[in-house]
Formats: sequence, structure tokens, C-alpha cells
Amino acid sequence: MLPRNTAIGAAMQDYQRAFVDFLLEAEALKIGEFTLKSGRVSPVFLNTGLLDTGERLGRLGRGFAETLLDRVGADAFDTVFGPAYKGIPLSVAAAIALAEQGVEKACLSDRKEAKAHGAEAAGQSVGKRLLGRVPAADARFVMVDDVLTDGATKMESVAFLREIAPDCSFAALLIVLDRQEVKPDGSNAVGAFTEATGVPVLPIVTLTEVVDYLAEKGVIGDDDLARCRAYWAEYGTEAAKTWAGA
Repeated sequence: MLPRNTAIGAAMQDYQRAFVDFLLEAEALKIGEFTLKSGRVSPVFLNTGLLDTGERLGRLGRGFAETLLDRVGADAFDTVFGPAYKGIPLSVAAAIALAEQGVEKACLSDRKEAKAHGAEAAGQSVGKRLLGRVPAADARFVMVDDVLTDGATKMESVAFLREIAPDCSFAALLIVLDRQEVKPDGSNAVGAFTEATGVPVLPIVTLTEVVDYLAEKGVIGDDDLARCRAYWAEYGTEAAKTWAGA
């Protein structure tokens, strides 16, 4: 299945609206003034570290599962991979949520350090780096993680998986939110990752979808909406700049 159209103006799905409501309820998504590591003062901030309880991880897993089934399709992959460390619980949550919908998929993660004891350490060197079974050479992966900042960790994961599964393929990298923002050097991390790896990046929601939905609900007033448009007019990707000027 090809990813559905995510152009500016494309309608949000019900599960995306419910997911944004969940982020608000968990206070993981906030509107205000937040100084980022880059020094920019953003009007929107997402803290996925607050999605740390069983209920919240379950909701996050369902968000991943619904996005996968809607935009990738159950038959397009067989393994959910989560890069160490943040991606480990996310891949577990996604696999459990898929199973709840009758879609059974393997769950796999890597280790930062090779295991030095136990059955894995005594076996192939590949097993020392894995949390899970060694995948087939032609495994079909989806990767899950919270955000994509510079993409370095995800690129390392793609290279690692291609080394241990030479004939593998990647249906997508799923992230919670695409901020649709360029880095201080003007580059687009999401676009650069896809260009370098060939792996499409699919967010559960994009920043512009979130802001439009919150404005529709009345959560964001005219002043906050104006600040959002001004911020992404200056720092946004081309798609976000188009949204900001609409």
C-alpha cells in the first residue's frame, strides 16, 4: 500500500485527531513559548518522555499501529524494529497494539553494547547485538522512534540491519510528530534521511496538522496561531512555509 496523501490540506483521520487529544491530555503537547536546544523559541513543544505509564505507552502503541495499518498495510512488513534506547519500548508497544488488532508481527531492537554472556554471546556475532531473534535475510522492516532530529541513529540502524539481513527492505520509519522544521544549517532532517537511506518517514501527525486541528477545536487562539505561522514561515520546511503563508 502506498502512503496516503499528506499534502497541506489533506484531511486528518479520526485516529489522528484522537492521538492529538491524547497528547494534550497527557500534557506531552503544549502551546506557549519554549526555548529549544537550537536557541529558537518555539510556540509548540512535544515531550514524549511524559508518555511513560502503561496506559500512555499503550495509547502510543495504538497510534503507531493505526498509522501502519492505514498508510503502510499489514502485508508490507513482518518486523517492527526500535533503535536503542528510546525505540525499544516503542517497538514493543507497537507490536502489542498490532496484535490486539489481529496483526502478529515480530519485535526487534538492537543493543548499544554487544552481549558478553548467555546463549547469544556464545553464538553468532549478530546475536550479540540484538534484542530478539536474528531476522531473515529478506526481512521487511518498519522502524519506530519518537522523533527524527538529525537522523544519525536511524541511519546507523538502517546500515546495521542491511548488514545482518542483506536482502531486507524498509516499508517506513514511523515517528510521533514531524515538526516540519529545518535545522540551523537550513537542512531538512526528514528529507535528508529519506534521500540517504531510501526509507520514507511517516509521522503519526505533522505539526501543521496538529496546529490546524487545535485551532479548529479552539485550543489555539488567534494570537497563538499567528505565532505558529510566523515561526514556521521562518524555520519551516517548504511544505510548512506554504502552510504558514496560506
